[in-house]
Amino acid sequence: MLLKTTKTALLKGIDQVLSTYQVAALTKQDSRVLYNYVKTSHDIFWGCRPTVLPPKKFFFPPHETLLDYTADGQIIAKIESKPLVLFGIHPCDLRGIQILDEAFADLHGDPNYLERREKAIIIGLDCHQTCDQDSFCYKVGAHYAKTGYDIMLYPLKDDQYLVEVATDRGNVFAEQFLRAIKGEEKELEEYQQAKAKAFESLKPFKDLEKFPELFQENTHHPVWEHEGARCLSCGSCVMVCPTCYCFNVTDDWELNMRAGKRQRHWDACMLHDFTTVATGENFRPTATARLHHRINRKFNYLMKKHGQSVCVGCGRCVRACLADISPKTIAEAINGEDEKEWN
Repeated sequence: MLLKTTKTALLKGIDQVLSTYQVAALTKQDSRVLYNYVKTSHDIFWGCRPTVLPPKKFFFPPHETLLDYTADGQIIAKIESKPLVLFGIHPCDLRGIQILDEAFADLHGDPNYLERREKAIIIGLDCHQTCDQDSFCYKVGAHYAKTGYDIMLYPLKDDQYLVEVATDRGNVFAEQFLRAIKGEEKELEEYQQAKAKAFESLKPFKDLEKFPELFQENTHHPVWEHEGARCLSCGSCVMVCPTCYCFNVTDDWELNMRAGKRQRHWDACMLHDFTTVATGENFRPTATARLHHRINRKFNYLMKKHGQSVCVGCGRCVRACLADISPKTIAEAINGEDEKEWN
């Protein structure tokens, strides 16, 4: 279903939503733009600016308690979740959410993630240009969102928006909170044509669909040692990535040893101790080995599983990296798209 509305109508709708849902959106605090909860629609930052952390934090928090338990055997599972509207999520982050949905639904599923996801309405906001010079969403096709949202907004002139309603939940939400008229398919076609023209000079990776085979064949490409030698193993790249989902689980007892908590925390495969086992062996002891593993997760191992690049080109890891290491640089080297001599 395609509708059309205005920014003013959207703001009024969001203010109505706040009586029923928590609302999280882009907000501006000093010079920073970040995803955060809002108290009024006027707190929302309208624009296309990169954030440090992706919106995955609302479904997969950096720290959470999974269980409370006592020494006498009582176990209480904990899932902290409330109805949530995620507003203004851009295509690369929508692609990231789609990948996390598949990952956390695998096998028996992760109840904490899935319950939060089930209670959420995701409203996307399309963008027709890259966020900044570090973004490379166009290289992996993540500048277009096909799934991961209930409603998508396409900006037009004069603060007007086309509204694509993609799910039944989105339809119920739109009927209740969005003041809109019927949209015209022609306007959407014209918008997509203008977007395609804006990205015309920004080319995707050559033979992206062959990346798993290419990365497998180039295990010993000199780019790995070159970039690995510069890596500081700080883990910043993993902590800001919208598709990384490694975590550690700890049991923390109270001092009286009568009760405790099982807690989950984000973890990073780029940290030295990530693959250290109880006997002291480390299966990826060097920064090069860890970098090789992480980038292969994006363009090889998990790409085979999800059928698409698991790097969404948001550029967060590039901005966070103290050594200016970029997956784009490595992928271009593996793919033969640069002329640099890596030997």
